[in-house]
Amino acid sequence: MVTMPENNPSAIQAEARALWYVSPGQAEIRNERVPELQPDQIRVHTLFSAISRGTESLVWAGRVPAAEYQRMRAPFMGGEFPFPVKYGYSSVGQIQQGPAELLGKFVFSLSPHQTVLTLDASAAAVLPAGLPPARAVLAANMETALNAVWDAAPGPADRIAIVGGGVVGQLVA
Repeated sequence: MVTMPENNPSAIQAEARALWYVSPGQAEIRNERVPELQPDQIRVHTLFSAISRGTESLVWAGRVPAAEYQRMRAPFMGGEFPFPVKYGYSSVGQIQQGPAELLGKFVFSLSPHQTVLTLDASAAAVLPAGLPPARAVLAANMETALNAVWDAAPGPADRIAIVGGGVVGQLVA
């Protein structure tokens, strides 16, 4: 998990810092201009983002097969495979600009690692009350675990073996 450092999360920022994978085994932080807010959009100050040990390891290492470039695109990815690419799909932040009823709310989005995001409000899921924002970055892993269970279609009293005790394996359990 990456904690996104900013001294003043309530400040409205016109620039963001974003993680870009630039060549096999190399990444850099780039400054980026944040797009102007349009109607039905929100500005989110990122608090946490999670780096996928599986998918993002492939991206970082430059091992995404060319035949998979289109399928592996993340929803808000920047650039193109193989490099440079701004990747990631597990971001939690706080809304700092947008509709009044959403201001200050914590949200999850399928966004890359970037300090400030401009998103359609429909692209962010408001966190349930009481869910710690740092834990909410597991939402992408929970989706993977849930799909694995649905694909396996276990029935009552079925015996199930879970191979692997990583995050996804534990969430499947």
